[in-house]
Amino acid sequence: MDFPIPETVPVESFLDELPRRLARALSSPPRGRVFSFSARLPGRSAVSVPDHPVSVHWCRVTDGKLRVGIGSAWETTAGGPGRFAELARAHRGLMDGWSTASLDGTAPSRAAFLGFAFGEASGEGDLPNALLWVPRVVAERRGPSIVLHFTGRREDEPAVLLEEWIDGARRLAETDSGGDGSTPARFPDLPSDDRAWRQRVEEALGTIRTGSVNKLVLTRRVELALQRQPEIGRVIPWLVARYPTGTVFVLRRPEASMLGVSPERLLSLQAGVAVADALAGSAPRSTRTDEDDQFASGLLEDPKARAEHELVVQGIVDAMEPLCAGLVAPQAPSVVRLPTVQHLSTHVHGRVRPDVSVFDLISRLHPTPAVGGTPREDALAWLADNGEQERGWYTGGVGWLDDSGGDVSVVLRCALLGADRATLFAGAGIVEGSDPRAEFLETDWKLQAILEALALG
Repeated sequence: MDFPIPETVPVESFLDELPRRLARALSSPPRGRVFSFSARLPGRSAVSVPDHPVSVHWCRVTDGKLRVGIGSAWETTAGGPGRFAELARAHRGLMDGWSTASLDGTAPSRAAFLGFAFGEASGEGDLPNALLWVPRVVAERRGPSIVLHFTGRREDEPAVLLEEWIDGARRLAETDSGGDGSTPARFPDLPSDDRAWRQRVEEALGTIRTGSVNKLVLTRRVELALQRQPEIGRVIPWLVARYPTGTVFVLRRPEASMLGVSPERLLSLQAGVAVADALAGSAPRSTRTDEDDQFASGLLEDPKARAEHELVVQGIVDAMEPLCAGLVAPQAPSVVRLPTVQHLSTHVHGRVRPDVSVFDLISRLHPTPAVGGTPREDALAWLADNGEQERGWYTGGVGWLDDSGGDVSVVLRCALLGADRATLFAGAGIVEGSDPRAEFLETDWKLQAILEALALG
């Protein structure tokens, strides 16, 4: 162990001293095929949104959660019907051979990013179907502090590894991420109607009327030309400030990038307690408080919205119950208000059995009725037969696994970024009584969140 850095030391001095400390630690690394060193940044340090071709920024302000990663120390991909089982095996092997040490007494952490597409065979923009990835450098928020984790492999060249660690630390510790002050981009207005969408809703309603399914979730995508690549250093802080209760994320890979904000956890597992969000049933927002309250009250009293929401809650309960010793779901939903839309929301809590992992929960929960439909297998078969499973990572998941469990959010309100185009995604749950025009307007409310962010950047 090295000596702790005093709280009063400036971040720049910490970074200047870091190469010596890491080189000393690297001269006798901990045993293991993969190893990490951890150190806390002095003071109340901030973390930048990294401008790096292989990086991830993931945070949820109200829960005090933030992890930002740069580079790749270890990764694996999977696809097909056994993708989660394959990743679970890879994760167990990773953890069995992953050792840690601290440079200053800070508790180490072994965190891996997890992301996956909605369907087991689908991909979008060359992102892998499912990805488990350990960045070279990870910045993690712990209360008011930021802890850096530096990860390498036994076969890495020490000089190259040290260079990547220092570069990653400096990128993450930079404080200037406000962009260049350029004029916000202008995008065309969203289409006022979509005949193809109305046709798809009518087809879904026809299937629902036969009684074979109760709910089907359809996806709408909008293609926009980009005048320039969004300045992620501007977009992410804006999303974080505007959506403090949501999970804000940006994933950058050489093949493609995706950014978004999600109001819905697929699951959180901490100290044996699992939490899953049921989010279904939507209403618009209003700038007038009285009208906004009326929209919320109407949502709570709307039989169609309540029926749709109950399908999602029951689907989550049915998925979690075999894995839990105890399960709690409130009898009535609450309303969660986001800047452009409000939803019915229920949090389902369960104490899992000792042998249950994050992957066990994901395998049973995904896709929830909120993004697929009910009954699950019949709804998914209909979506596949009607071209509705080709969503890429939209309505898949993004999150982190660590020693205490994991936290994975559903990929919603997102955009896939290419060289000169952005693909925006939104969806709507179709149940008996759904109106094609109303469902179209609902997707507009949802698309507005990411459209605003891209215009800013």
